[in-house]
Amino acid sequence: MNPSGCEAMDDGRASVEALADDAVEWVTGEIISRYADRPSISGTLGRLPTRQDVREQVSFLAAASAAPMGDYFKDYVRWLSAVQKSRGAPVQSLGESLTLLRAFFENRLEPAMLSPVASMLDAGLGALAEESERTQPLYHAHLPESLPEVNALTQSLLRGDIATARSLALRAFTERGDYVSIATRMFQPALYRIGLLWQQNEITVAQEHLATAIAQNVLAQLYPSAAFAPSSGRRALFAAVADNEHALGLRMVSDAFEVAGWSVQYLGANTPTEALLAQIDAWRPEVVGLSASLVQHLSELKRAVGSIRDRFGTEAPKIIVGGIPINQIDGIWRWTGADVWGTDAGKAVAAVS
Repeated sequence: MNPSGCEAMDDGRASVEALADDAVEWVTGEIISRYADRPSISGTLGRLPTRQDVREQVSFLAAASAAPMGDYFKDYVRWLSAVQKSRGAPVQSLGESLTLLRAFFENRLEPAMLSPVASMLDAGLGALAEESERTQPLYHAHLPESLPEVNALTQSLLRGDIATARSLALRAFTERGDYVSIATRMFQPALYRIGLLWQQNEITVAQEHLATAIAQNVLAQLYPSAAFAPSSGRRALFAAVADNEHALGLRMVSDAFEVAGWSVQYLGANTPTEALLAQIDAWRPEVVGLSASLVQHLSELKRAVGSIRDRFGTEAPKIIVGGIPINQIDGIWRWTGADVWGTDAGKAVAAVS
């Protein structure tokens, strides 16, 4: 994408963010006034969008406005619609808030800024009107092929049964001797399935968090038994960008590099860009891996990549990026300015080897 296009998208995001508070208050006020004289309906069927709901919609709209592909917002609306349906909330209320947001920005944005924002909102409204649904769950693109043990592992994680999860992992590792395969083809698909169950309102967020904690625990226990390759003398540093609190996938990538013989530093979740730059300067890795978990993280990811290039110039390390929003739309990694993209831990190692 040419620089002027990138600047236009950054301006679009800034415009939406600048009006976010006004948009939330106006849309929420309109919804309240529309229903003020109607009889109260109890339960989820009577639920109307709250300020927090509208604020999250505006936040996602702003983030999607900064990316060069509009499918992000359309997919978000599909996901949010599925979440609301599973909880018995009226999906028409989502359509109403999106329609009101369009009316608000139509009155407040200049035509050049309005066009991409209106297009995304229209695409979101169109997604609500579609009768057909995707056969593949959203956000499961590029998921590694599952091992046979995934179903049993998923059930043990849902029960909070760490002993069974550990036993399944140890047995699979004994049979295959491949830690990276167990992490990416057994634990990763199981956790994606659990995320889908939360979306469908079949489990609680507490169960989802417990499953993730158990997965982290079991993988940490399994990791020392991995078959580590001899040291290659190559260095790789990994960090989740600022505001990204989800780092288990990045941990798998970091582990895969170390198993492959790399010397690794793992900075973990929510790493400020300045701290990242300081560590790169101090350690001088050959490769830097950055992750984003939400579309809202993409602009920060792009800024971090740009900052690395600005600071180190021709001596900048090779930059690899990954995460759900990177896997969601092929080619978005190029927009971030990265050198390469890894869809999972094993493929990330292969991409820079």
